Amino acid sequence: MNGVLQRPDAAPPRPVLLVGGKGGVGKTTCSAAIAAQFAVRGQRTLIITSDLSPSLSDIFECTIGDSVTKVSKDLDAYEISQDAIMHHWKERFGRDFYDILAQLVDVDALDRESRHQLLDYIGSAPSLREETMLDIIVDMVNSGGYERIVWDTAPAGETLNLLDMPRNIRRHLRAGAKVFEGLDRIGKQIIGKRPISGIMDEWIALSEKIARFIHETSEFIIVANPEALVVNQVGRMTATLKEYQLPILGLIINCVIEQADSPSLTALQKMQSTYIEQLNALAGKQRVAVLPRSFAEIKGIRRLREIGERLTAGLSL
Repeated sequence: MNGVLQRPDAAPPRPVLLVGGKGGVGKTTCSAAIAAQFAVRGQRTLIITSDLSPSLSDIFECTIGDSVTKVSKDLDAYEISQDAIMHHWKERFGRDFYDILAQLVDVDALDRESRHQLLDYIGSAPSLREETMLDIIVDMVNSGGYERIVWDTAPAGETLNLLDMPRNIRRHLRAGAKVFEGLDRIGKQIIGKRPISGIMDEWIALSEKIARFIHETSEFIIVANPEALVVNQVGRMTATLKEYQLPILGLIINCVIEQADSPSLTALQKMQSTYIEQLNALAGKQRVAVLPRSFAEIKGIRRLREIGERLTAGLSL
């Protein structure tokens, strides 16, 4: 991770901690453990997952869903679903999209159900979904109700696409705004409605706000297993985070064989040692926390706090 932005030790922690990595490396468990430990310290904490196959309910052994759910004292959890994202999108942007579509097609001629289906179709576009999800998280941070927000991000590829989303949306909106600016000038907007170019300018401003939010309030923890494919993914992630100038707080090396008492475990331990060396080289001067391989399920608040204590100590959180 040489050359990647990092927060100076003396600087205060940023409120949003993004935990990411390749699918299956244990990032949700690590996220939950860190959040549980923050709460033990009395820090009002929210853990969010944006994984489309969430497992927070299983890990915390309680029902968590489409609304913020109390898990323990000072710890809430939220599994953001597609339905919740769609509802937020309609509340925030549905009217604007309706106004734009009304200039292109006779939306009012459609029945109520067809209009809703049309908005559902538009709102389900990946770029809008990710932008809306970020908007939800920005609102939660700005509400001031939480000292720490731990974000269990989607698998690595989706997370990196997410980070690229504000920039892509701004680029497309700027191109669209120029087209509709011409239509506005020749009077092609609905009487009494805002010009389309004005609506797009508002969306561009929102995307810029979200981009600033990511850079000013967030830092990243990468979770990795000592495996060849994962090591390669960590290399790509660090390069991308460097490109976006997002600070990496540290690296968690998970599922490490610390004691081998059989020939198969000895062979696995030997193989892991090569990849652990490579991961440490990628980490450079960054903090590294190591978690031993657990042959029992890690779930329940008590077990998560134990793991969280080890992780926060290793990463100096």
